[in-house]
Amino acid sequence: MFFQKGGNRMPQHSELTKSSTFQVFIGKQRLSFSKISGLGGGMPKEIYAEGGGVASPHVMRTPKNNLRAVTFERGIQKNNATISKMKPGTFIPWIQILVLDNEKKLKCEYFLEEVWVTKWEVSGLDAMSNNVLIDTFEVEFVNLKKQIF
Repeated sequence: MFFQKGGNRMPQHSELTKSSTFQVFIGKQRLSFSKISGLGGGMPKEIYAEGGGVASPHVMRTPKNNLRAVTFERGIQKNNATISKMKPGTFIPWIQILVLDNEKKLKCEYFLEEVWVTKWEVSGLDAMSNNVLIDTFEVEFVNLKKQIF
């Protein structure tokens, strides 16, 4: 518990959730990715000053006019039916991301709803570097749910 009677205390390092182990499910298919970025949300807003006073502007929520993007990265692997279908313009009903601790206990879940694949690219080809080829997928979603366990 982070808040105790008599004051606040900072969480210990061992109490923090680390993001190094996670699983991704697209439908019932479990996929492996090395990196996911862009999970989050925001509030569309418009700021205006009333009566010429700028000391305390008003914030008004506006309708959502764009979707949020999440990027998935992985080394290129042998053919996978789900990955081969992830072309730009593909609709995915949902994507589930499970974050696990070192003992493989579920710590956090992210659930993306109404997902569209918007971009796919392969890392640069360089015969001199001997680097792993990376597939990068960018998706945009309508809704994100987060649950901490």
